[in-house]
Amino acid sequence: MDQSLARREALRIYRLVLVVQLAFLAMSFLALSRLEATAHLGVLLRATPTLIMALLFLPRWLEPFLGRSFLAVGLSLSVLFSSLETAYIFGDWADSRLARLALLPELIEPLAEAPPVEPFFFLLIPLVLLAWGYGRQGALLGSTWAAVLHVAISLWMLPEDGVSHLSVAQTLMRISLLYLVPLIVSILAERERQQHSRLEKAHQRLRRHAAAMEQLAVSRERNRMARDLHDTLAHSLSALTVQLEALRTLMTNDPTAARPAVDEIADLARRGLEESRKAIQALRSDPVEALGLTGALREMIQALQTRAGIQASLTTAGEESLLTPDEAQALLRIVEEALSNVERHAGARQVEVRLDCGADRIDLVIRDDGTGFDPATVDLERYGLTGMHERAAMIGAAIEVTSQPGSGTEVWCLLKR
Repeated sequence: MDQSLARREALRIYRLVLVVQLAFLAMSFLALSRLEATAHLGVLLRATPTLIMALLFLPRWLEPFLGRSFLAVGLSLSVLFSSLETAYIFGDWADSRLARLALLPELIEPLAEAPPVEPFFFLLIPLVLLAWGYGRQGALLGSTWAAVLHVAISLWMLPEDGVSHLSVAQTLMRISLLYLVPLIVSILAERERQQHSRLEKAHQRLRRHAAAMEQLAVSRERNRMARDLHDTLAHSLSALTVQLEALRTLMTNDPTAARPAVDEIADLARRGLEESRKAIQALRSDPVEALGLTGALREMIQALQTRAGIQASLTTAGEESLLTPDEAQALLRIVEEALSNVERHAGARQVEVRLDCGADRIDLVIRDDGTGFDPATVDLERYGLTGMHERAAMIGAAIEVTSQPGSGTEVWCLLKR
């Protein structure tokens, strides 16, 4: 929280305090409705400063003229009026030096008879708001201003017969509170502002980190798209190029043998087109959002059975809702890459997919009975193993691929909570 925001909050609280003071005054008039008229006059005289402050600082008409000093002026005047209201605690009105002012008894007697409404408490409120809005400097200046007024009023209101040790001790105690309470509030406010500043800086760092992670995710997705397109379009086009070169030779040397070659090239082009369509469809759709992870996996397995004739099964356990959208999306793409390897390279008859969602861990297993391979001797890019590891790393999961020639392949992904 910066200084200007703290001042706006302090101003809002100060206006609320004025409203509370007006409510107290209204209740005082209602409580004294059966007393003498002099008591009513005393309450009215003591209410005059509060009414003046409410008139000046509850509306906003004075704020454009004072600008940033609006709050400081209001709190300083509040300290002045609250200090004047504490005069009753220093002695008897009739025996004090106030009698030398030659005020009319009609004014002194109502003031003496009017019950006070915790003026020292209301004196601390503007000091606390000064400390909150202006820090230690505001606390020191406000406390000094209140202490000077307090001492001056105490000297003026002392009785004619002199000063007692008790009154001096009480005055020193009150002055200590006038300094101590605002100082504590200013220290706490400064600590709160420092903590807010550190949190704001941490928030900015997190935003930059999130932007970097998003950029990294986009980069990884582009790499996966490049691999998918390479495995479909580039492979198909390369095969077509070779076949067309062979067709050109056949057209020159053996036109009769060229017809079967044309049929083979057309079949190759159709397969390449189909694979390209599947890759583009996978990039454009978001089955997890539409069907949930389980539904998307089931649809993917059914498509594999229809397309490749491989017997596939899906087993799930636990609550899928424990997964975040990013986790579900990453797991789906890992299964998609694993099933693509099964279809292209494994020559498997059966494949099993198992998803276990526990409270503290998520287990994903894809197992097939295909030809298997030696992970140390294969091209990781060709088999999509790098993409699976990258997707697992994005969600903080570990992935392990176990395979041997002739023994099938198992992909195990573990996500711990």
